Parts: sequence; C-alpha cells; structure tokens
Amino acid sequence: MQIIEEIKKGIYAHYQTTTLWTVDKIPIYQDHVTRVAYPFICFYHIASNNSMAMPTPSKAAGYDYVDSRFQFSLFSNDRTYTVLEDYANRLEDAFHRVPLTFANDVTHIGTIVINGRTKFWDAQQKIWTINQDYRILAGK
Repeated sequence: MQIIEEIKKGIYAHYQTTTLWTVDKIPIYQDHVTRVAYPFICFYHIASNNSMAMPTPSKAAGYDYVDSRFQFSLFSNDRTYTVLEDYANRLEDAFHRVPLTFANDVTHIGTIVINGRTKFWDAQQKIWTINQDYRILAGK
C-alpha cells in the first residue's frame, strides 16, 4: 500500500536528521541488514490496519487511514553494548510524538512508542538487542 511505503520513506528521511546518524554514524536498515558492523538499527513493518472515513463534500472519495506497527531493533556486540541504552533513549526521543514528513499527499497523524525496551542477549554470538515498537498513523 502506498501509505505504508511513504511511512517507510519518512522514517528513513527523519532518521537521517538525528544525531544518531549525523554524529554517531549509526546506520539504519529496513527489513534486513546488508552488513554487520555494530552498532546498527533495523526497522520492520510489523502490521497495519486499513480504515476509511466516509466521503465528504470536499473529499468525495473519502479518506484512507493506516494504523501501523513498526519495530525498531538496535543491535550491538559485546564491545559496544554499554552505549546501546543511550542509543535506544535517543531513538525514542527522535520518534515518539514527533511529526514525520511524507510525500504523495500522505499526512502524518501521529507516532507513539507502544512497547519499550526488551533486552536480549545472544551469548553464543555475543549480540545485544533492544526492540522498540511504534504505532504510526497516517492518512491520505
């Protein structure tokens, strides 16, 4: 769906304005990782529900809205995990209740974090992970 694609583009564009990208140079990936240099962030479209508002005189076709869930996962190895919590806090500050900009007549309605940090330690691979789930609403 076009609205979900615009949300993905908007997430990536907004992330590039954060200090995580501009100062710390932490890469962000969508759906999969092309390299493994820690730390990095990957975001995933988890689910979405489509809904529609009834037509109005100003919008005869009505409005389409998406109530979507995205997960951001921060990954670190055992050498960089001490700063992972700081990165997670800064990522939340960058997206929680912050307006996003979309193109193609898609309007951002709201973004909120709905599930905080869940630390995971893979002892065999020595990888730390913190997951954050966000609810992102947008319409057209």
